[in-house]
Amino acid sequence: MLAAGLGSVVGYALTFDIPEVKHLQDWKPPVVTTIYSADGQALYQFGAEKRIVVPLDQISKSFIDALVATEDSNFYHHVGIDPWGIARAIITDIVRFKKAQGGSTLTQQLARSLFLKPEKTMRRKLQEMVLALQIEKAFTKPEILAFYCNQVYMGHGRYGVEAASAYYYGKPAKEMTLPEAALLAGLVQRPEAYSPFRSPDRARSRRDHVLGRMAREGKISRDDADQAIATPVEVAKLPEEENIAPYFVEEVRRYLDSKYGEVALYEEGLEVHTTLDPAMQKAANQAVFEGLRDLDKRQGFRPIKQNVLKDGGDLASFAHPSWTKAPAAGRLRWGIVTEVNRRAAAVRLGVYTAHFGPEGIDWTRKTIPNQVLKVGDVAPFLVLEIDEAKKTLKVKLDQEPLAEGAALAIDPGTGEIKALVGGYDFNRSQFDRSMQSYRQAGSAFKPFVYTTALDAGRTLAETVFDEPTVFVDPATGDEYQPDNYYRKYYGVTTLREAMEESRNIVAVKLLNQVGYARTIETARKMGITSPLRPYPSMALGTMEVSLIDLTTAYSIFPNQGVRVEPHFIRYVADRDGKMREEAKPRVIEVLRADIAYLMTYLLEGVTESGTGAQAARELSRPVAGKTGTTDDLADAWFVGFSPSLVAGVWVGFDQKKSLGEAETGARAALPIWIDLMKGAHAGKPAESFPKPANIVYVPIDRRTGLRASVESSCPVTFLEAFVEGTEPARSCSAVEHFRVALPYFLQRFDLTSDLELGVDGDTLVRLVSEGQGEVELLPGGRELLVHYDGKDLPVRLDIGRAERREAMNSLDQDGGPATDPQAGPAPDGDAPTHFGVDGRPAAVIPIQYD
Repeated sequence: MLAAGLGSVVGYALTFDIPEVKHLQDWKPPVVTTIYSADGQALYQFGAEKRIVVPLDQISKSFIDALVATEDSNFYHHVGIDPWGIARAIITDIVRFKKAQGGSTLTQQLARSLFLKPEKTMRRKLQEMVLALQIEKAFTKPEILAFYCNQVYMGHGRYGVEAASAYYYGKPAKEMTLPEAALLAGLVQRPEAYSPFRSPDRARSRRDHVLGRMAREGKISRDDADQAIATPVEVAKLPEEENIAPYFVEEVRRYLDSKYGEVALYEEGLEVHTTLDPAMQKAANQAVFEGLRDLDKRQGFRPIKQNVLKDGGDLASFAHPSWTKAPAAGRLRWGIVTEVNRRAAAVRLGVYTAHFGPEGIDWTRKTIPNQVLKVGDVAPFLVLEIDEAKKTLKVKLDQEPLAEGAALAIDPGTGEIKALVGGYDFNRSQFDRSMQSYRQAGSAFKPFVYTTALDAGRTLAETVFDEPTVFVDPATGDEYQPDNYYRKYYGVTTLREAMEESRNIVAVKLLNQVGYARTIETARKMGITSPLRPYPSMALGTMEVSLIDLTTAYSIFPNQGVRVEPHFIRYVADRDGKMREEAKPRVIEVLRADIAYLMTYLLEGVTESGTGAQAARELSRPVAGKTGTTDDLADAWFVGFSPSLVAGVWVGFDQKKSLGEAETGARAALPIWIDLMKGAHAGKPAESFPKPANIVYVPIDRRTGLRASVESSCPVTFLEAFVEGTEPARSCSAVEHFRVALPYFLQRFDLTSDLELGVDGDTLVRLVSEGQGEVELLPGGRELLVHYDGKDLPVRLDIGRAERREAMNSLDQDGGPATDPQAGPAPDGDAPTHFGVDGRPAAVIPIQYD
């Protein structure tokens, strides 16, 4: 009775806090969530334990034999604990006067790994034995082996044989050869110590020991063992595990975390199949990398700040953290200057060295190396070539850009995000400027105004008068005066010319004509979600938008007026393959197909002859798009598309400041867009934009927007697109050709068939007076000489004799009456008080609030 009571107490003490092994039936170990690209490549994994669970029949028999022979040779015969094995371990320990051999069976190791804490106490050892007995009673030997092979730690953060085989050999566990299986079985005892990456000699010794054990246990023949032992250790190249799309992956992580929670994300092994195209992503990465560095170099060389010698260090012991990775051509690598003189410099870049002369610093506008570099300087260098045998590199001095950038590529037909770059370097800043940042769009907003105008029945051949203009709020009297980028004015301007050349005044006038509320409604339907205020400057992109919204909006044009909601996940499945969610993006018809085509055709002109003309030349395929630049050059944009891909690029500083002189969208953002599109379309045939059936083409005079004919002898004709029935009826003429050749301030006047300017005496006096030398009345009073845009233009006048004499007399009296400098412009369409010769507003327009 005493023994029974004591046994009960001991049994309770050992088992009261251990779980029931029946729960192992539902065992689901922590499994990493894997993010896949569109082509099935693993992009990234989330989770502390990188594990791939597979059934036992998917594991090489050689590995099972090697594991049993090495770790538990009596596995198939014991009941969970091996008394003879324990006794053998104790005797060995006594003989060697240290703990040299363990006595745990595979079942005990499994019990310890799954249910117990890692503490080394007698109580834990006894609990391990109890659990092992229970496991053996509840499960078969193959089931126990399957649990073990998926649970065991194999080094380098890999758990389970399948994940280890993929990591060390780049193949499934079922395909391992005998030497490979033996090496992995040897890792079980001390995974990090026997790692073939860290200690290849120790790994081989351990592998050979395992092969010897297999031969002694009869798992393989001695000849097979000897042949395997003679095989060198061969493992896959240690993967860099570079995340090619860190901003994209982070967007996916945030979404999964918010929808499924941290436990599901980091432990439940979700299989997340995304929309990302690796080739496009790499092209986008490289485009942003090169574009921002080129921009930075245009701003000049910045003296190197870090110097090891000045900081109290020494050249020999310095090691940069990035040197653990191998160099790559076309990428930056940090180096330390070890020698420099007037002719050359020597640099150490980890185990590699490099030497260069003036050619290595040419972009700094210096030719003498020691004027730029000092011994001990630590700086980034662009790797051009690698000689692995000699451990030498060919490099050029570089510098990390201060500006940031973002790029985004979307398939307009599906809404799938194919590439996403949120900044220059994810390690420098994890803020995603493609999704989270809101900046002024500049002229990249103008397509919303033009889309609204076309939808209201306007045509691309219609004209708006471009001249100095002030817009007045009728309620408050507040004035707003926009200006064209180069402060030049062109008078009669077609909508096409205004868009291609990004004329600001025409855009604001057009917005005021078509309506603020209607334009905002168009932008909303197309995908703009940020606040928009009904004010004239909205036409010039003073309201802030995100790159994702702007790019999505442009995707409607090549997709025939249809907006597909952008998304980055195709589907999510759990570890068992059960579907958790599948992408079903919203599809909304926003524009008529013909209006979308007209906008596409218009934006094609921007890339062919307008502010983005570089694009069509370099891509040699149909593309369309629009530049965007803010007044202070703080934001540079280009958003454009081919028939199958829309991409947007933004460049700027996080803290708004100028990018530098002349750093417009065409200079700072467009080259990045071109490089991205080149990479995305490499090897693909050129496509054409689909044309609706009700679109017709009519030859027009490009400058006047009037129909061109043989009789009109138009200098520059163009096949303009129209919705059928909206083509211009009026033909161009010599009078209209002459009109648009005049300075903008003369274009409003009547012209006779003899190309004479119709003016009265009072108008003539005011015109010459305001011109202040720019407009001269020639002797006789029948002709003006206009000095404009570097040219002298004679203009004949259609004026009565009496009025001509009166005007000449008035002008002869001390120059005549000057125009009142305080007088304001007249309402648009009325006879102007000012003609705008001196740049003062020639027209005043009330803001037409809806």
